[in-house]
Amino acid sequence: MTPLLSAAGVTAAILVWAAVTVAGVVPAQTLPGPAPVAARILTLLTDREFYEQFLDTLTTWVLALGITGVVAVPVGLLIGYFAFLRRPTELVIHGLRSVPSTALLPVAILFFGLGLQMKFAMVAYAIIWPLLLNTAYGVRSVDPTAMYVARSLRWSTPRSLVGVVLPSAAPGIASGFRIAGGIGLVVVLSAELLGASRGIGTVLVRYQQSDQPDFVYAGIVLVGALGILLQYTLGQLELRLIPWSPAAR
Repeated sequence: MTPLLSAAGVTAAILVWAAVTVAGVVPAQTLPGPAPVAARILTLLTDREFYEQFLDTLTTWVLALGITGVVAVPVGLLIGYFAFLRRPTELVIHGLRSVPSTALLPVAILFFGLGLQMKFAMVAYAIIWPLLLNTAYGVRSVDPTAMYVARSLRWSTPRSLVGVVLPSAAPGIASGFRIAGGIGLVVVLSAELLGASRGIGTVLVRYQQSDQPDFVYAGIVLVGALGILLQYTLGQLELRLIPWSPAAR
């Protein structure tokens, strides 16, 4: 039933879009109809340059999410597990995460230029905070009885972290990755739109500057499809790797 409802929602949105353009409510130069945009989508899908730029954006997203996760999850486990680390770091984390990563774009360009390193830095800064916080909050949700049993068995701290804390915190960590995935895609596209030298965002800017709105909207639709695919992939990974998570149930 859910796929049918999703398809119905998409169909309704397309019909409204078509009705708005046919009625002339919005000029075609501002909002082309679904048919020309669909034709441009097919053109972009067969365009080698667009594919390379698309791959550059996706590569930045994957690298940033993977490398930042490798750093943020262990640090989040420690912050959540040790109270003496939690209290002094909490205010710092909340303070830093309140600064939009896009506000740091000029600094990132000064340090890294306009290439992949700059985009990676922007995305990493944006997503490390939800990963840290969700991991730390996941640690705090660990069943106290399980921790009591681990202490009764005289488990060491590393063994307790791996054997008790990490499995219990895994659903929270997975939620952090889903949130970070959505934020990361927004930030990498923002960096490309505002100043990067490569990526889907640079293609959209070029089409906008050359007054080709049908290609702009076609790119936007493909970006939206990419976002849906990435979130679906993260959700499926959670179902496979963490079958005890609320999402799996």
